[in-house]
Amino acid sequence: MVRLGVDGVRCSMPNDRNRARIAIGAAISVMALPAVLNIAPAHGAPLPDFCVPPSVVDNVCTARLASVNADVVNGTITGTPVGGGRAISLAGQEDAYLKSAGFGNAPPDPVQSWDAAIDRVGNLDIEPSDPNWYGNAKTKVFLPRTLNDLASQFPPDILLVRFAPDDTQSDSFRLVSIQPTAL
Repeated sequence: MVRLGVDGVRCSMPNDRNRARIAIGAAISVMALPAVLNIAPAHGAPLPDFCVPPSVVDNVCTARLASVNADVVNGTITGTPVGGGRAISLAGQEDAYLKSAGFGNAPPDPVQSWDAAIDRVGNLDIEPSDPNWYGNAKTKVFLPRTLNDLASQFPPDILLVRFAPDDTQSDSFRLVSIQPTAL
């Protein structure tokens, strides 16, 4: 059956258009499939050279950092290990940040602020039934950035970190824990 349009020109049948769309879609899929199959998974950087036994257990390295700089935009800290070695960039979630240990009753001011920030955020309710759930959730999510900034103010050599390769970011390591600890 031939269909004529208003101007007397032959129109394609709907089935012809559908077949063309299917053919084009199949051709694109065939061309794209090799590209999809060849995507390499991201692999985290290997642990730095200063991570040697006994400071490495189950591919998690423990190190004390001499000092750190905070990058509030990316939510990372970059620190140099005590005793030397290349600087490392670290990022982690709220649960990796631990309260200080070993300072007794007189921790340095930035360490007191660190502990107070963890205490303030630790009990925030993020249940949707709480009218402040959104603000509380934001506060929890941004806690690592706040603590990273405080860590940059710590006295030298008190920040103890445990970290592992991060398969999502090859230029930084995933924090397992971070804690100001007295020498």
